Amino acid sequence: MATASRRDYARYLQTIEDSWGELSVDGLEPRHVLQLRDRNRDTPAKANYLMRVLSAAISWGVPRGYRADNPCTHIKKLKTGNGYAAWSWDAITHFRTHAPKELWWVAALALYTGQRQGDVLKMKFSDIEEDLIAVVQEKTGKSVWIPIHADLRCVLNRIEKRSDHIATNTRGAPWETGFRASWRKTMAKAEMAPLRGQGLVFHGLRKSAVVCLLEAGCTDAEVAAITGQSRQMIEHYAQMVNRKRLAASAILKWESAKADDFEPEL
Repeated sequence: MATASRRDYARYLQTIEDSWGELSVDGLEPRHVLQLRDRNRDTPAKANYLMRVLSAAISWGVPRGYRADNPCTHIKKLKTGNGYAAWSWDAITHFRTHAPKELWWVAALALYTGQRQGDVLKMKFSDIEEDLIAVVQEKTGKSVWIPIHADLRCVLNRIEKRSDHIATNTRGAPWETGFRASWRKTMAKAEMAPLRGQGLVFHGLRKSAVVCLLEAGCTDAEVAAITGQSRQMIEHYAQMVNRKRLAASAILKWESAKADDFEPEL
């Protein structure tokens, strides 16, 4: 697994160990799993991730004789809405204006390449060849070659080359550690209240990239070639974008209809 995934799994496994570490796994029942899930229902995405980690651990143990079945299969996921919100251009502009330049560099790389945080932080100047950035995605192992957007080229031209890594902290060192803490600290500031109110998180920049590509008329395959996401995920985003287009088209047709064809009673 990727480093970030291993770190996440370790955190949730610790939660499981803190809850049941001294108990025998063959005594675990669906009701116990449900209770653990519901103790974390205020953060449904995290609760679902916890269930996934627990299910993976128990599934590993079934063929090894720890128990005969997996009680997690009886527990449904909590509803999490539509996932991470995409950043609007107003929100992106607000962040660029108020955030430290080092954080804006990382945000711009994520926005214009559609890559995950971990992959963005690992990007090096040597990964740039002519007008492409080469990325081997940590989570999937996929290799993608991303053409450099003109706006990203402007950002790259302004980035001070302090290290082999494109993104560096205020000390000029690569963001090997500390990025999440710096991001949280910046987002907690008063001037970032409008962004917090919209529930915007870093991963939403990747979603913004997908939405922008789709709204520009890119095909699902073209978007997937850049972001490395599955076609199913891109199709999900495409449905959202297409609904917006259809709704806009419907209102335009309504507005352009002749007044004598439709006279509402006011």
